[in-house]
Amino acid sequence: MGQDNLFIVIEGLDGTGKSTLVEKLSSALNAKSLSSPPLMKAPDLYEGNLRDYFDKSPQLIRRAYYSSTNLIASEMAIEALKHNHVVMDRYWTSTVAFSSMDDCNEMAEWEGKYPSSIRPPDILILLTVDETNRDERMVGRGEPKTDEEDNLASDNLRREEVLASYRTFSPFEIDTSNLDPEGVLKAVLKIVENH
Repeated sequence: MGQDNLFIVIEGLDGTGKSTLVEKLSSALNAKSLSSPPLMKAPDLYEGNLRDYFDKSPQLIRRAYYSSTNLIASEMAIEALKHNHVVMDRYWTSTVAFSSMDDCNEMAEWEGKYPSSIRPPDILILLTVDETNRDERMVGRGEPKTDEEDNLASDNLRREEVLASYRTFSPFEIDTSNLDPEGVLKAVLKIVENH
């Protein structure tokens, strides 16, 4: 095995069905499921997951955290690819796309490009959904939204900027608005089969 294993990244805004798809696709392909940023702890700094800590930080610090964790996620994917396909929930593409919301977008030069220090995905899937369905799904999850998600929900222009940034990476795009999770999985498996 190893050489034929695929690195598949699932992208999209919260509420598009990423986590559900990652779980179902990982099961269908007998793949290793990873997320970016990976769960990381630094007890001397913060008791919980470092992502929670840095999500409350100023923009530049938050982006630096997300940028650096892509290297760790990439190394985890490279190791896992020796044995299985890898399905990752978010990656470098999210780091670049969400930076388009920043007052000073220092990541704009990276649109559509991956740094040489990380492994690019073999297949990039972008899930989209209309805003009404996305909002209903977010409420249904009962999870708190980040400040960035609140901004996206209230600002159509910024939401479109984030999606436009995702699209610079030439993903396979699937609108999940009128698809159930099995329909989304079927569409993605067809992409994987045709790869």
